[in-house]
Amino acid sequence: MPILLTVLAVLYPIIAYFGLKYCNPSIVSALLILLLTLRFVLDKSSSHTHKHFKLVFGAVLTLLMFSLLSNSDYGIKFYPVAMSLMFFAMFSYSLIYPPTVIERFARIKNKNLSEYGVSYTRFFTKVWCGFFILNAGISFYTALYSDIEIWTLYNGIISYVLMGMLGASEWLIRQTVKHKH
Repeated sequence: MPILLTVLAVLYPIIAYFGLKYCNPSIVSALLILLLTLRFVLDKSSSHTHKHFKLVFGAVLTLLMFSLLSNSDYGIKFYPVAMSLMFFAMFSYSLIYPPTVIERFARIKNKNLSEYGVSYTRFFTKVWCGFFILNAGISFYTALYSDIEIWTLYNGIISYVLMGMLGASEWLIRQTVKHKH
């Protein structure tokens, strides 16, 4: 069930698209609130006890409650904006209070990360921060000024492709840099 709920979270823009095409925003919001609450309740990991998770949960719940109560699609459409801003906040917080998010991932595989490795992970944490701000801006624009098809195309496909390209690029660069250092 938790895996299914995670898949549904990734498919959020597609679910929102079909929901908004065939139902009113209040019904879609109620369904998404139910899915979000189920995910929170059924999550057996300790992640939901962390303040970041609670902050994201609260922000998304607030957006969906807005759509539920106002019968507006804006709360639904601003979910990708909120998620990008939350990731930006987490990544930038880790720049101020290291280790960075990327360094933590790197240390899973290599406990003895060199000083160059720390510098490298710090740089890519900044790159990801830039990506999340840009993504939030584009998501914001599509939520306000685009029709549901363009919103879904960007937030349900293009943003994931861009994220994958950035991740793959970082991996390729890391492979090249690793051999030099």
